[in-house]
Amino acid sequence: MVGLSPMDGVTDAAFRYMVAKYGKPDVIFTEFVSVDALHFTQGERRERLLQTFRFDPGERPVVAQVFGRTPELFAEAAELIEDMGFDGIDINMGCPAKKVSEQGAGAGLIRTPKLAQEIIRVTKANTSLPVSVKTRIGVTDKTEMEEWMETLMEVAPAVVSLHGRTLRQLYTGEADWETIARAGEIVHHHGGYILGNGDVKKIKDVRRKTLEYGVDGVLIGRGAEGNPGIFAGIKDPTKEQRLAWAVEHARKFEEIFQNLGVNYFMPVRKHLAWYAHGFPGAGELRQNLMMTNSAEEVAEVIARVV
Repeated sequence: MVGLSPMDGVTDAAFRYMVAKYGKPDVIFTEFVSVDALHFTQGERRERLLQTFRFDPGERPVVAQVFGRTPELFAEAAELIEDMGFDGIDINMGCPAKKVSEQGAGAGLIRTPKLAQEIIRVTKANTSLPVSVKTRIGVTDKTEMEEWMETLMEVAPAVVSLHGRTLRQLYTGEADWETIARAGEIVHHHGGYILGNGDVKKIKDVRRKTLEYGVDGVLIGRGAEGNPGIFAGIKDPTKEQRLAWAVEHARKFEEIFQNLGVNYFMPVRKHLAWYAHGFPGAGELRQNLMMTNSAEEVAEVIARVV
C-alpha cells in the first residue's frame, strides 16, 4: 500500500488532483485544517477555509486531516468531515512547526498522552468513518516511541502513520526506519495497521521498506513534489512531461482558487518551481515562473522553452 502523505501548504486540492490523475496512490490525505478554525470562522472566511477540504471524486479514498488540542472541537469537525463525504479522518499528532507544537497541538500532543487519547476517543465517538493518527517517534528521543505507541493503541486508531523523526529533528537528518519497524511490532500486537513515512523518494522503495521493516504500507510526501507520477512508477519525468504537468497544475489551481482574491496564485508557484527541475535551463525557467500571476502566464512562459 502506498499513499500521499499530508503536507501543510502542499497537498491542496489542485496538487491532489494531479496526484490522483497521474499516480493514483492507494490513499490520499489532505493538508491539515485547524479544528479551532472550523469552529470559530464564519462567513466568507469560512468558505475560503473549506476550500482546503475540496476534493475530486478521483482522489478516493481521500482522508481529511485536522489538528488542534480541544476534544469538543474534534467532535464537531468529525461530523462536518463525514457530512462532506470523506472516506476517513486523520488526526495530526506529528506537525513539528513551532506555531503548532508549542500550542500543544500536532507533535505537541506527544507530551500530553491522556489528552491525545481523549481526542481520539471523542473523534471516534462522533463519526462512523475510520479515524487514524499521523505522528512521530517522539519529542526529543526515539526511546519515547514504545510508550507513545502503547498509549495510542490503547484507544485503537484505525491506522497509525509514523514519521521516522522526532519533533526536535523537524525534517533534518535521516528518517529512522528501524524505530518505525519496532513501532510496527507494537501496533501489530494490538491488531492495528501502520504506515511508515520519511525519505521515500522512489516507488521501488515502497515494496522494499514494506518487506524490510514490516509495515503495512508507506506514505510518500516530498518525493511527490514536482512528480505526481511517482506513484505510477515514474522516477525521472522528461522535460516535456514536467512542463505539461506544470501548465495543467496551474490551470487546475486557478479553476479551484481564483475566487480567493488578488494574490490567489502565489501558493502554486512553489509547485511550478518543483516542476522546473532536472533539465538544462531549469534555473532560469524557475525564476520566470516565480513571476507569473495566472495560468495563462505560466503557459506563455513555458511555451518559450518547449
